[in-house]
Amino acid sequence: MSVEVVIKAKSWRQRRSKNEAIDLVMNHLKRGEWAPVLTMWLGDGEAVRRDVLRGEYELVIAAKEPWRLGSSVSANEALVARGKEAFRRLEESAGIYGELLDLLKAHKWIDVKLATDDGFRAAFKLNKKRSIDVLREAFGRNDGEIPTEQFSHAEDGPRRGAVAVAGVVMSLHLVNGTGGSLRAERYTRDLGKAFTIAGRLESAGLRPNVVRSGPKYVVYIATTDLLRLAERDGEIRRAMALYLAEKAKNGTPRQKELAEKILQRYPLFSISYHLLEAIIAMRSQYCVKR
Repeated sequence: MSVEVVIKAKSWRQRRSKNEAIDLVMNHLKRGEWAPVLTMWLGDGEAVRRDVLRGEYELVIAAKEPWRLGSSVSANEALVARGKEAFRRLEESAGIYGELLDLLKAHKWIDVKLATDDGFRAAFKLNKKRSIDVLREAFGRNDGEIPTEQFSHAEDGPRRGAVAVAGVVMSLHLVNGTGGSLRAERYTRDLGKAFTIAGRLESAGLRPNVVRSGPKYVVYIATTDLLRLAERDGEIRRAMALYLAEKAKNGTPRQKELAEKILQRYPLFSISYHLLEAIIAMRSQYCVKR
């Protein structure tokens, strides 16, 4: 014997005001039910894939009265939740509808998968087209040789933290992020020259990228390539160590934090760290005397 409960509705439509809908979503969230939040986020949520790939997980939803949803991050946006766990809850709440979202390749759903599925994340990064590939497809490949002296910083002015890589003078730069990273950059207004510089770096066995930065293009190599170079080139290793030590001592609070993390992470620089501190102190005294 079993009991069957049948409910009949006069209409499938439910009419609610925006505020009533928001209150309903938040009431469900307080009870640990994330499905309504997922529905709202897929519609009005903000998705910044770059942040997700950096490990910065924030669930932001647009609203005229953001305080109804959570902490206001702008006049029209609310931070509902943060952290990887929030995205995991979104994925779980989708249930069988997650399969439909997979088939649709929904943009925001992909962000959820990137935050929660390490295998999916690794495959995505492996197959993702880099900016240099997109630019080459759009404007054609031009890696012709030009004289080495044209790769000096005459175009941009001298830069601190300069390092020569495959005959190209580049500038070291700390990159913000969860753990921080270091890369070598070269700016130019000429896309053809950017391709040429990238080609020279590629011929040296490196993996450069080219991105737009305002009116200029930035050719850069990432930390992995820099570390490989530092292992076999003492000049590059010293330049990197000195740059990091200077930032750890005299940089902004965030620069100090990032530089210290990198110095601690890679033993390659630890031996000369105290020596570099002494050099920096001597430089500072010299500058004061002048």
